[in-house]
Amino acid sequence: MTKSQFIWYYFLLNKYSYLFAVVCIFIVNWLLVEIPRYIQQAIDFLNMASDDAPDLLLENVQAVIVLSLAMIFVRILSRIYALNPGRLTEMALKNDLFYRLNRLPQTFHNRYPSGKLISIINNDLNGIRVFYSLGFLHVFNILFAFSLTPLWMWQISPKLTFYSVIPIMIGFLFFRIGYSQLRQLQAQRLTRLQDLSEQLMHYLSGIDLIKNQQIGPWASQKIEDVNQKLFICTMQITRIQTFVLPVIEYANHLMKVLILGLGGYYVLQSDLTIGEITAFLSYSVLLAVPLMSLGRILTVYQMGMVSIDSIQTILNNPIYDQDMIFLGAPQKLQLKNSTLKVVDLSYRYPTTNDNKNNPINLEGTPNLDHKWALRNINFTIEPGKKIGILGSIGSGKSTLVNCLNHHLDVTPGQIFWGDKDITQLSRQDLRSFVRTITQNAYLFSDTIEKNVRFGSAKLSVTPSIDQVNQVLHISQLSDDIRSFHNQEQTIVGEKGIMLSGGQKQRLSIARALLTQSDLIIMDNVLSAVDYETERNILKAIFRHIDEKSLLVVSHRISTLENMDEILVMEQGQIIARGTHSQLLASSLYYRQTFELQQHNSQTQKSDAGTGGVDL
Repeated sequence: MTKSQFIWYYFLLNKYSYLFAVVCIFIVNWLLVEIPRYIQQAIDFLNMASDDAPDLLLENVQAVIVLSLAMIFVRILSRIYALNPGRLTEMALKNDLFYRLNRLPQTFHNRYPSGKLISIINNDLNGIRVFYSLGFLHVFNILFAFSLTPLWMWQISPKLTFYSVIPIMIGFLFFRIGYSQLRQLQAQRLTRLQDLSEQLMHYLSGIDLIKNQQIGPWASQKIEDVNQKLFICTMQITRIQTFVLPVIEYANHLMKVLILGLGGYYVLQSDLTIGEITAFLSYSVLLAVPLMSLGRILTVYQMGMVSIDSIQTILNNPIYDQDMIFLGAPQKLQLKNSTLKVVDLSYRYPTTNDNKNNPINLEGTPNLDHKWALRNINFTIEPGKKIGILGSIGSGKSTLVNCLNHHLDVTPGQIFWGDKDITQLSRQDLRSFVRTITQNAYLFSDTIEKNVRFGSAKLSVTPSIDQVNQVLHISQLSDDIRSFHNQEQTIVGEKGIMLSGGQKQRLSIARALLTQSDLIIMDNVLSAVDYETERNILKAIFRHIDEKSLLVVSHRISTLENMDEILVMEQGQIIARGTHSQLLASSLYYRQTFELQQHNSQTQKSDAGTGGVDL
């Protein structure tokens, strides 16, 4: 969507409201130029010696009162129907942005951090709201004022109208200088705001680390550097708005001086009456408001254009067509309880120059030195099968999980759900079959019960409270909840700040178990719980999921001992596979890892028994 298409698309959403507003704005401006005409006649009647003069004077005064009241009423309508569409456009844009942000691939979110997106949605949307409300109102006010008022002035005195225009033309020449610089500075200011928002998001997310490492002054200086750039840019805009844009207002004052001087001369020469010069001054006052609004409307226009550019960075990013094609109920039923098959899966992360799986450099040739995160991975997970994946940090475990759930873009022909390539399935359909529980659980600032129920809204039957309690029991969280004052209605706080790391992980497990799926992937979700709790959770999950498949990723062998098959990964490859007993006999890496973890476990138990005191 081009910028002009964007403007027209959201303008036409409220076309009837805008159309009625235009009619009201025209009527207001017509009434404004009509009222001075009656004032002119009333003043001229004061100088008449006719017997009819008092009655004519009264009629004109009454006309002024009626027209003024009508103008007030119509002006209120014009503001309602011109300003409300700005809010409606803002609401429509937020809905469109939220819809698209939820469907854009991970490659987009890697390029645009959350802080930058928040700044776009807040600051840039404000600019667009003003553009579609005040901008629209001022444009038509200026248009009608500049078309009607000079016409009525010309009818009174063409020469005086011509001389009145000269200061305005001079003012526009100076105004042009500031206007040419303002748009570039407005764009720079919005970029600075996005940078500041991004920095604040980063440092707020890592506030505990900043405090622990005592690097507060360093973080403050970084924020100050970005803030200083924003301040300098804002001051440059302020200087233009203070010293250059008001030149139109100065020109308007000069116009009034000319009207008084020349108009007074014409009155003395009997070329104009007192009423005519009074009406002419009234028209100059009517011109003053749109003239002073001109600087504001041009600023609004510039902010709107810059804001539209920022918003289009989100709206113009394509959503994969396949993500918008959803399976019907018969097709979903056919793929239910299918086998996940991985065939020669290889993956490497895209460079900044390319978002595809095969990165290229600026010359267009492949980056052959780009390291493969996964190489030639092959395995299957049949219905009801329990698979474990063991590997050290950096071995490719999380990359593999993100490929399986299509969080990362993979090459077609490598991962299949039943007979369907996952690249031919929408991510929404795939994740109705495959549910992933990650190590870093995201919780909403709501009750425990609502956090567990999150994601179950689309189920045909709403889970009962007994089902919620069941999954909380399976995840070994029931005892903890009973100790809370409000139990399941306890507010967990932002990102679950009121809960410990282990409690957050167990709550995410309960949430995944409440909405049944064919394959559950647990990506190191038991890292923050002790060994005994870990065993109890896995035993309960085995009983609960029954015939469903399970893939558990962990660096603890104790977590994987009872799996049907364990895949051992190192440097993006599967270096061994088999059951726990088979790997102890055949894999040196697995055996050494097991012995080391057994020794660490016994040491921890010994420390716990002695209260952690060296004897």
